[in-house]
Amino acid sequence: MIRAFLRDRADLPVLGEEGGWAGPMPATDGLHWVLDPLDGSFNYFRGVPLYAVSLALCRGREPLLGAIYDPERDELFAGGAGLGLRVNGNLVAQPAPARQMLATGFPAKTEVAVTLARLGDLTADWTKIRMLGAAALSLAWVAAGRLDGYTESGIMWWDVAAGLALAQGAGASTVLCDRVAEHSVNVLVER
Repeated sequence: MIRAFLRDRADLPVLGEEGGWAGPMPATDGLHWVLDPLDGSFNYFRGVPLYAVSLALCRGREPLLGAIYDPERDELFAGGAGLGLRVNGNLVAQPAPARQMLATGFPAKTEVAVTLARLGDLTADWTKIRMLGAAALSLAWVAAGRLDGYTESGIMWWDVAAGLALAQGAGASTVLCDRVAEHSVNVLVER
């Protein structure tokens, strides 16, 4: 339904978790949509109220605009670099950066020992670690100042593209995104 809506309104290809590319693959720096219609699907199917719908407009691997909708809390996060961050249309003022709560996850397709070693190095200076099971929602909450950072290795691009745009809109101090495979990246975001 979301793909059809986008196709009817913008002649841009869509990369999504369900179905891969719709439309011709864009040039390396071409505009396209990145869609995850249900980030946190495992949570959703188990009745854990932490999941979201995620959509980004990207130029290559650069997220320009992002929107993440949390249906459980009826919150729509929207923004991008130079645009700020809005929640349900209201501009969000950013609290002072802190290194207290770091969110992360364990993608199913990564080696646990590598992930644990990376986390050990990254988490030494943080007070608390949280695993929400929804990367998009974690990044939206970092952008809104509810969490202070997010990191994950080998996470899929459609899980984080919109959240990275939101983090940039909120003025995140660190946004690192390294491509590790065709559609997966290593991410570190701090406010």
